Amino acid sequence: MTDSRRIVEPQCHEFSANLNFNTHGLQPWFAADSLVKQGGGSVKRRGVDLDALDADAAAVKLYYQDSAIRPPEGGTTLAGTSVEQDTIREFRISVEAMDGLGERKANFHIRPRWANLEAEKDDGTSVEISVPKSLANEHTDALNVKANGSNIPFGDYHQLLVDAADALGISKKYFAEYHQQTSNIQDAARYLRIHTDESGPIHSRTGPLTQLAHVMESDRTGYRKLVQNDDDKRGRTKPGFYHTCTLGEERIRDVWPNHGLPKEIKHYYKDDYHERNKSDPLHHPKLEAAYQVSRWDGTLRYDDDAIQQLYRELDECLYSVLAEAGIDLRGGDNSPYLADHYFSGENALTDASIVSLNLSQIYHEQEAVVYKHLVGGGGLSPIEQEALGTLVTDGGTVSPQNIADAHERHIDAVYRALGKMDDLVEREYGSVNLKSTYVSELVHDAIQQAETAVERATHATAEALEAAERGLDERTSAFIAWAEKHGVNRRKLGDSATISLGEIDADSRQSARRKVREIIREGYQLWEAMNKDPIEYRTATVRATAEVPKDTLTFQPDETKRVDVGCRRVWRLLD
Repeated sequence: MTDSRRIVEPQCHEFSANLNFNTHGLQPWFAADSLVKQGGGSVKRRGVDLDALDADAAAVKLYYQDSAIRPPEGGTTLAGTSVEQDTIREFRISVEAMDGLGERKANFHIRPRWANLEAEKDDGTSVEISVPKSLANEHTDALNVKANGSNIPFGDYHQLLVDAADALGISKKYFAEYHQQTSNIQDAARYLRIHTDESGPIHSRTGPLTQLAHVMESDRTGYRKLVQNDDDKRGRTKPGFYHTCTLGEERIRDVWPNHGLPKEIKHYYKDDYHERNKSDPLHHPKLEAAYQVSRWDGTLRYDDDAIQQLYRELDECLYSVLAEAGIDLRGGDNSPYLADHYFSGENALTDASIVSLNLSQIYHEQEAVVYKHLVGGGGLSPIEQEALGTLVTDGGTVSPQNIADAHERHIDAVYRALGKMDDLVEREYGSVNLKSTYVSELVHDAIQQAETAVERATHATAEALEAAERGLDERTSAFIAWAEKHGVNRRKLGDSATISLGEIDADSRQSARRKVREIIREGYQLWEAMNKDPIEYRTATVRATAEVPKDTLTFQPDETKRVDVGCRRVWRLLD
């Protein structure tokens, strides 16, 4: 759904970008150097009106820091600029709204750039700093301005730099045009603040953060990050204190097909939440979505299109997580959102898509793949079984060669086996892993069940052979095999007898009952085939248990309890 609607508007939080300039070469850097020297090390302005900061009064400061950059060889850059300074300094412009909070702010780190730029290492040797040729070359020098800030709209940082520099006495023209080909965004986050009593479904162990990581993250390779820390820094237990899920570029597209940026989704409290009254918004947690530049090989340019992409993708992540957790997306009075000094908690018109996470479909797709290989399709070859067994039991990095060595197989045979399971495993840079943590768990359970089934089948076969040797017919042998497989004492069937099926693997009481019913009906058909008295079978009692999620609101949704799914007469399951 992409129609415009009014729903709660997230707030911009952290932001970082590289803004590069080469229109005026090193002139802005020389201007900053001159001002700092005149000011005895720094220049300060207070009460400055900066529209880009959305503040009537701001504090602006220009100061310097030492640098490891070496002066150009011969005192002149390749572009012909004379640099007389023996020691190269880097400069910073800090901007902060004078609202008493210090949280709406920005810092601009100004560094000179020229072709063949070198820096001095701690041991006195030189290292070349890579500078794009399109930015600095034999014709021009440049500046790199690293912009960092928080609680400021993403698109306002460039104008804020221009206005802050002007307030300090640096000409606006120096920063009027940035180099679009190389300027890029490094970090960006949007957040909402949610009432602590409402946010539990987001960070619960069956909530969207956990499930996204569980279903989507790779089994062992690539970037894996699911943090679930319920203890604050003083050791107090606070559910949801710091929970994060990070998904790389490919995994993001599996959930949001129209997204291209890797992201971290985070639910967290301030460190001092416990010192604040419940009426204080800062007592309550944030839900945040942040762009993760380190999780991909791409580059996000600093331009209008990229900024709009950030707004759309980050907001859609937040909306999807909220919707999956069953939290109302409408802000305003009596909503689950709390306004703070920067987040209004109010609704705004948006055309963001509220994409269903559809985790159940992803679960089913992954289950189908495992079923195809381990249950259906004729089963696995011995080498395929060995490869899967190694992947679910070895905690380290596993390569095809590791698998070959562990089972004394030829490496080509291992590659052929892995190639037949390409929808189950991933191979990258000489390593192999299962496609997700959930797939890993399914494979582990399936292998264990297969081993148990083989063991049961062996016992059942022995019982059947024994029966055959005693002259029992095929139908009796089939019933003996069924009883052995399910742990039923066939010799004690009859009135007041009990059929104990033990633990049933199921995710709900209802599905467990269905499985029990299927087993009991199968046994009854075999019992009747032996021409036994139906009453003897039908009057037995069935006992079985299953661990299923607790459905009581006073418990965490992920907790389980053992429940009886039988304890009834067989005839109730048959009729």
